[in-house]
Amino acid sequence: MKLALLLLLVATPVFAESKADQLFNKGKKQLADKKYAEACATFEEVDKLDPAIGAKVNTAKCYEEWGKLVKAFEWYTSAEKQARDTKDKRADKIKELIDALDTDVPRLTIRLPAGVDPAYVSVRLDEATFPQTELGKEQRVDPGQHTIQYLDGGKPKSKTVTLERGGSTETELVFTQPKKLADKPPPGGNTAPNNRNTKKLVGLGLGGAGIVGLGVAGIVTLKARSSYKDALDESCRGDVDMCDARGLRLTSNARHRANISTVVSVLSLAAVGGGVFLYLTAPKSRAEHALRLTPSVGDRSAAVFLDGRF
Repeated sequence: MKLALLLLLVATPVFAESKADQLFNKGKKQLADKKYAEACATFEEVDKLDPAIGAKVNTAKCYEEWGKLVKAFEWYTSAEKQARDTKDKRADKIKELIDALDTDVPRLTIRLPAGVDPAYVSVRLDEATFPQTELGKEQRVDPGQHTIQYLDGGKPKSKTVTLERGGSTETELVFTQPKKLADKPPPGGNTAPNNRNTKKLVGLGLGGAGIVGLGVAGIVTLKARSSYKDALDESCRGDVDMCDARGLRLTSNARHRANISTVVSVLSLAAVGGGVFLYLTAPKSRAEHALRLTPSVGDRSAAVFLDGRF
């Protein structure tokens, strides 16, 4: 059993290396036949099996011959990083390949009209989403024709640009009403700051209401105890079993207020906990808002009223 396991452990890397070698030779033949799509996919598979510097360089070379210069640049860069990390002597040579290629990679800059925030605009380049943060910045693209798609007042628009090797192009998107684009809220609305402020204010209000509620509960409890004791002394001869009609009514009212106090205490503690949680999880805000907390205590009820502007 141990011998079989040892043979398996030894044989597995040999099989993986053999498979990678077979694919590498296959990729070289496909590249020689100018079957670029198949060759580049094969070299990528080689890199998955054996992520070595040579596999990455050959993948980059394949994309470069195919004309996919951006992909070639990415693979060369990955190969150089691995070479630098492992202190491989090929690092400087790969850097030379990157520098030579980079001068051939076209650049495209997509600009917006003055005053238009990129966050309000959705752009696609060759059917792929173009990052809003990259609008107005130079981007590497492959040589050839590229299609830019965007929305203008809800209506789809597109424009085509053609770039040659080593070329650089800037293009500005045209909107019929750029001022409205600059004024309107971004997609999904611009309510996040208000929501965050509201969350913090609700936390303050909830916590404050809880604190006041605890105070109200304490007052109600003290009054209830005092009323109960007075009722026992005045109408019950000091014993609950000796109460007359007035004593029964007064002690019942006192117990009712005590029950209200217990409920208010529980709710107030929950409010304080919830308020602290909301406040601590909300970002800080400089806005000042007026809140009013008004307790109300009656013979058979107690309440806390919260009002103000949120």
